[in-house]
Amino acid sequence: MLFRSHLVRTVVVGSVATLLLTGCGRTDTRQKPGSAGSPIDSSPATGTITVWAMGTEGELLPKLAAGFEKANTDAKVKVTAVPWQDYGKKVETAIASGDTPDATLVGAADIAMFATTGGLEQVPPKLVDDAAFYPGAARSSAFEGATYGVPWYVETRSLFYRKDLAQAANVSAPKTWDEYGPFLKALQKQGAKWGLSLPTGAAQSWQGVLPFMWQAGARLTNDGGTAFTFDTPEALKGLEFYQSFFTSKTVSRNGPVSLGEIEPQFVAGSTAALISGPWEESLLKSAGGASFVADKVGIAPLPAGPDSNASYMGGGQWTVFKDAKNRETAWKFIRWMAQPEQQKAWYGLSGDLPAVQSAWKQGKLATDPALKVFQTQLKTAQPGPTTTTWKQVTAVVDAEIEKVAKGVTSPKAALEQIQSKAAAIGTGNKR
Repeated sequence: MLFRSHLVRTVVVGSVATLLLTGCGRTDTRQKPGSAGSPIDSSPATGTITVWAMGTEGELLPKLAAGFEKANTDAKVKVTAVPWQDYGKKVETAIASGDTPDATLVGAADIAMFATTGGLEQVPPKLVDDAAFYPGAARSSAFEGATYGVPWYVETRSLFYRKDLAQAANVSAPKTWDEYGPFLKALQKQGAKWGLSLPTGAAQSWQGVLPFMWQAGARLTNDGGTAFTFDTPEALKGLEFYQSFFTSKTVSRNGPVSLGEIEPQFVAGSTAALISGPWEESLLKSAGGASFVADKVGIAPLPAGPDSNASYMGGGQWTVFKDAKNRETAWKFIRWMAQPEQQKAWYGLSGDLPAVQSAWKQGKLATDPALKVFQTQLKTAQPGPTTTTWKQVTAVVDAEIEKVAKGVTSPKAALEQIQSKAAAIGTGNKR
């Protein structure tokens, strides 16, 4: 099912990239970055291109590509579906051998890693308008001053809560940090053991915890991306706020560790809120039924801290290999997929959220209340730092998050460890 592929993609892409970083993410193994090719004209596309796409996207992409072929009768798109868990090694091997397809989908968090191999071509001048995309998506496509990917879809997370318990308690979804704790306590008074589910150190916990730092105004690297900056008052304020959920006993110190673990607890009412993406509705329907979701589930943007209500942003980007045999048609296909009407069509096929903001102005994307929440959330959502070593650093962050969640270390001590180890790893960036 589609929603399951979204969850697997989120976990697998990060873990695969971590394994590969020792081979292609360090400054001592970097290759010369791919250069920007000549601009792409507006003439019809011609010839055949080979494209790699992952998971469900790879299975569904031929249906979308058929529209491109209809509009460009002399062009053909051949799609190879690649499992997400295999894609990192497959891309790395193809680049090393020079035997690449023309284009590939990549996880947004992996742009920097693949850019340092020298195997990707920079996006041609004026191919797309970066301002058309959500800011976080556009930011994740750039590395060291150059752009290597074109955003295709995005994902972010918002607050799911037991609407029926909130109504019984006569409280509304929190809009600020100050309202967060009282809201969760009110839900607990209606019978929930835990007010909220948060990650407590399992793989990818950082995706649920760093937003608290961003909401407090933290910037986790310097402006040039050449140094990590976890040792700031803003980062500390964010991690202290994360700690407060445990000390107030609104969140369990033993958060979920596997996919699908939290939904039965949410349906049973023992956990009253969780933070997740648009796929969560399908998971909750499977766990509790469509009527449960309609009657008892509310969705709201994350509460804002001192700086913003930033959430994590992930997604997929299109890239073209420097060894592409038909770069012109590859880029024309990518430009075509970035058009608002194609973004809407892809959402209809896959459920992937459009990266192009104007695609949200018609149809279900404009009228569905749940999607409206995620549209609002995407405006402030952020990707992780665009550095070649980010996946190595996230392993350190996850380990220290667990110590804070379990109460064995303080937020200050955790950030000192993160900063020390992150500085030793380095960003891998040269600019």
